[in-house]
Amino acid sequence: MPSCQNCNHQWSWSDTVIIGFKNNKNCPNCGERQYVAPSSQKGISLFTFIPLILIVFLNSFYDLNNIAFISFITLFVLGMLIYMPFTIKLSNEKKPLW
Repeated sequence: MPSCQNCNHQWSWSDTVIIGFKNNKNCPNCGERQYVAPSSQKGISLFTFIPLILIVFLNSFYDLNNIAFISFITLFVLGMLIYMPFTIKLSNEKKPLW
C-alpha cells in the first residue's frame, strides 16, 4: 500500500482504491492533498485498457456466449480492484502525465 509523502502514513486498501479512480485525495492522517504519481497512472491505464480490449476482440473472434463474456469482465474488474492498490505510488504535487 502507498504511504503519504508528507507524514509517511500507510493508506488503507479502500482509500487507495478511491485515489486510484479520483487521482487525488486528502491523506486520512495529516489531511495533506496527495496525488497519484504519473508512472502509476500510466500503469493503471495499461493494466485496465489493454486486457479489456483483448477480451472484446476475443469475444468477436470466438463468439463467446453472454454469460462467459460477462464472467470474463467481472473477473477482470475484481482482479483489477484487488491488484491496483498495490501498484499505486503517491506524490505531494500534481504532475503532468506526459
